[in-house]
Amino acid sequence: MTIIINYFAWFLFVFIAVVWILVLLKNRMNMSNKGSAMRKLPMVSVLIPAYNEETSIATTIKSVLNIDYPKHLLEVIAINDCSTDRTGEIAKGFARQGSIRLLNNEKNRGKAYSLNRAIKISKGDYVACVDADSMVEPGILKKMIWQFKDPSVAAVTPALKIWEPKNFLEKAQHAEYLLNIFLRKMLAFLDAIHVTPGVFSIYRKDVLEEIGGFEEDNLTEDMEIALKIHQHGYKIENDLSAISYTICPGKWSELLGQRIRWYRGAIQNTIKYRHMIFNRKYGNLGFFFFPANFMAVFVIIGIFFVMVWNYLTLATTTLWKMSLINWDLSVYFGEIKLLEMLAATITTPLLLSVVGIIIGGYVLYTSFSISGESVKENKPGYFLYLIIFPFVYIFFWAVALVYEALGLKRKW
Repeated sequence: MTIIINYFAWFLFVFIAVVWILVLLKNRMNMSNKGSAMRKLPMVSVLIPAYNEETSIATTIKSVLNIDYPKHLLEVIAINDCSTDRTGEIAKGFARQGSIRLLNNEKNRGKAYSLNRAIKISKGDYVACVDADSMVEPGILKKMIWQFKDPSVAAVTPALKIWEPKNFLEKAQHAEYLLNIFLRKMLAFLDAIHVTPGVFSIYRKDVLEEIGGFEEDNLTEDMEIALKIHQHGYKIENDLSAISYTICPGKWSELLGQRIRWYRGAIQNTIKYRHMIFNRKYGNLGFFFFPANFMAVFVIIGIFFVMVWNYLTLATTTLWKMSLINWDLSVYFGEIKLLEMLAATITTPLLLSVVGIIIGGYVLYTSFSISGESVKENKPGYFLYLIIFPFVYIFFWAVALVYEALGLKRKW
């Protein structure tokens, strides 16, 4: 069983990686995706849902107000989701100046509810959603809005980066986000973007109203809304040059909490939209990406439990053998024995893993290049993400699956 899982996992990983590389080679000349500006700029409402974000909400609001777009065509609405810190007070200061509109929820209802409430009273033909711990570049809106000239496009996503990564954990996430920039663009070429991140994704307001808005009891409403957009026959585009930034978890405990929510949400939405899997009606999303992603998740989780079992077996067997020789380590670390041990470790799964790392390294290097980032300046995060983080995320996925299996309460 272990051998089967190893070979299947390797095949699935290489197959998906090769698909990304082929899509890149086919569309390399179209990466910039630049189009002509709209003759008449539309009105856009920027929605900022916030709960206990006193340390960042002012920076977020200022970055939105600094967007290079006609002010009479830019509406900014902040939604204070019954925060218990100074978030509401800070947002109220901007509202008093007339810079933004402020909505205050009577009780904590969650991000999706806050967005739906703001959408109902927004004046724009398009709405952009911005998390209250995020920042955007001034030119982001003009770089994205032109793509709505295609009436089949219901949403456009930006290129999302980490804001000023400092420690090793943040730099590893920085590498991950750069990889996601690459993957999201490849998914756009395949018409298979399955998440519209809450850091300045823009939507047609009438489409949001048509499909019922954001689902309020969903852990990852940005994934659910994207799948719902595809379900209703619309497309999601991406712009590499439109840069937005988010603050990432700086501690392992914070990262664990974030990823458990993300992965449980992914499981939740996969089950809800399982009718898309291997369904030609939904194009590459239904026939390629969704089933490949679904299989990858369970293969990853299977690998985790196999690894745990193998390491426990190896440890107990080694301890038992060492006890038989009265813990004489020279037997194990003699010259001949050491060579035999090294030879025994060179197995087919290990060689396949090396090949996988090489391919993964190439894809990650390409991601840095496309994003305009230097690998040299980000070496610690690059190698940490490439070598260590796959195992970390295997653990996170396993925990998320256990939580779902046990039916534990979902937390935002």
